[in-house]
Amino acid sequence: MRRLIRFIAVLFILIVIAAGVSQAFQSSRTAQQAGRSAQVLDEFIVEVGDLRVSVSATGAILPEEQIALVFQVPGLVAEVLVEEGDAVRAGDPLARLDTTDFEAALANVTAAFELQRIAYQALTAPPRQVDLAVAQAALDAANAQVGAAASAGVTAQQREIARLQAELARNQLWQAQLQRDIALAPRPSVGFVPDISQFLPDGVEISQEIIDQANAALAGLLPSFDFSAGVSARDLNAGLIQAEFGVQIADSNAQAVASRGADAASIAAANAAVAAAQVGLDRLINGASDIDRQMAEIGLLQAQLAVEQARLTLDRAVLTAPFDGVIAQLNLRAGEPAPTNQPAALLVDTSAYYVDLTVDETDVVRIAVGQPVEFRIDALPDAGITGRVTRVSIAPTVIGQLVTYQVRVRLDPTDQPVRIAMSATATVVVDEREAVLTIPNRFIRIDRATGETFVTIEREPGRFVEVPVRLGARSETTSEVISGLEPGQRVVLLPRDAFNIFSGPPIR
Repeated sequence: MRRLIRFIAVLFILIVIAAGVSQAFQSSRTAQQAGRSAQVLDEFIVEVGDLRVSVSATGAILPEEQIALVFQVPGLVAEVLVEEGDAVRAGDPLARLDTTDFEAALANVTAAFELQRIAYQALTAPPRQVDLAVAQAALDAANAQVGAAASAGVTAQQREIARLQAELARNQLWQAQLQRDIALAPRPSVGFVPDISQFLPDGVEISQEIIDQANAALAGLLPSFDFSAGVSARDLNAGLIQAEFGVQIADSNAQAVASRGADAASIAAANAAVAAAQVGLDRLINGASDIDRQMAEIGLLQAQLAVEQARLTLDRAVLTAPFDGVIAQLNLRAGEPAPTNQPAALLVDTSAYYVDLTVDETDVVRIAVGQPVEFRIDALPDAGITGRVTRVSIAPTVIGQLVTYQVRVRLDPTDQPVRIAMSATATVVVDEREAVLTIPNRFIRIDRATGETFVTIEREPGRFVEVPVRLGARSETTSEVISGLEPGQRVVLLPRDAFNIFSGPPIR
């Protein structure tokens, strides 16, 4: 029972509170409709004017084009033709490497290409009569050589030489036998006693005394010796055996020479020469085969590619400007190797600049290519630089819960001293309205629940009322009023508590 009483009491209190709130709300609305006077914080007279809707973002100024130039081949820097800050044209040489090795390589492959070209032309050209005559003569000579090799035997001179060598071997054998017989014959060891009387011709008379004197003189000149001393039978027999072998060898050689016919190796070589000569003649008459032609074409193409590669390497030894611009950085010195860990030069196109803006997803839907842009550059506050949107990225950049899109704006040509990396604030004009009713955004109240918009106007002097309005285009500070207001009406901004339903009678 006690719980029921408590419940009834709580319910009664809630009903009383609800009734009070409703009465206060009705009183507030009544006061608003009655337009009781209140303190005016701000006011604006509705007028007809132009409205420009824009989106603002910041970015850094960048050149339209810039490129880090590097040598595509290694080498020593032979010549540097520019300095930092120089303006260059597209195609201008900036620096050169030492090309001695590259030129030598080009000369070598060019010579090889010429040889390959001459060989290809000789292979594919029709045969000349003189070439055919030469090939036929070579074939005839080869055939004649085959006949000569087949009929060639041992000549009479060769047979005579073999016979004489056999006779010489026999003479040597006889001499060896004679020396052996003389050496082994038993003889006393006596001195040699000459006698010249037996050598005198018949009919010559010389006294015996003179003959004895001459014999004595000759005996004194010749020493005595022993014919059997100093020579052994073994030595003499060895020499005799060697001489006998020499006779046998010489006789065998003479018989071989006498019976030998034509040389098989000579005949085979002559036949090979005939085959080669016949192939050469047939090639001249019939032309090169398809395989030979294809191989020659491949070799010629390879030689040509080698020449082009060598020429390209030589061209790469010269660093040239790919477009008009200014040398912003230079890292080259003559006589030193070209750098590999940094660019040789940095070329910048200063004829045009752009700024990449980061725009929120709620604003990018209002940006389109071609919209005008105004820039405020911190370093040039009074420059008045303008531009236009050239690109709106499709893919977003997502960082956490923040979704943005990149918008590129190209600066219009200007004489102002714009420099790379200057900070710039861009105002993109997304909409422009002429001769429309406009009011400042601070006078507009938006009902978050219904989305309706209201403004407070002065209906009569000292009496104000909140009226609904329909808005059109809106900028960051101003909105277009499509309906609900008329030109000349006074729009006011009242204190917040003037509409507080819990504060009693709000306006007086």
